[in-house]
Amino acid sequence: MTRFFQFLTCFVLTCSSAFAQQATEADVAKAMDSLNAAIISGDAQKLNAITGAQLSYGHSNGRLENKAEFVSALVERRSVFTKIEISKQNIVLMGNNAIVRNHLSGDTNTGGNPAHVELDVMYVFRLEGGDWKLIGRQAYKL
Repeated sequence: MTRFFQFLTCFVLTCSSAFAQQATEADVAKAMDSLNAAIISGDAQKLNAITGAQLSYGHSNGRLENKAEFVSALVERRSVFTKIEISKQNIVLMGNNAIVRNHLSGDTNTGGNPAHVELDVMYVFRLEGGDWKLIGRQAYKL
């Protein structure tokens, strides 16, 4: 009988750990969706809510932006995404951090110049106060 309870305890703990990880990965995926929606909308409040104070945002051309630069470029429409489609997304959790890799297919219209981009991107999120915040991003062209 004791072995049965030991087995049951191990089973319950294993299942609850797996469920917790899936829920957390789902939360990171939701954060990615929120980030992409905020980028398209150019909404300062949403952009500030999803990004950490020490954001390092790397573009595919090598240009780096901090949080203030990233937010202002989108709010002031110096950088404009009209469509973002994500595929091949992979999320790896490491405690309060998550690395997300995906493929971004998107349309831009910056300065009245429409363009299409195909990028692979790595994002780093950190759990802060119960919310996933983007703290790092680096894109590269294919």
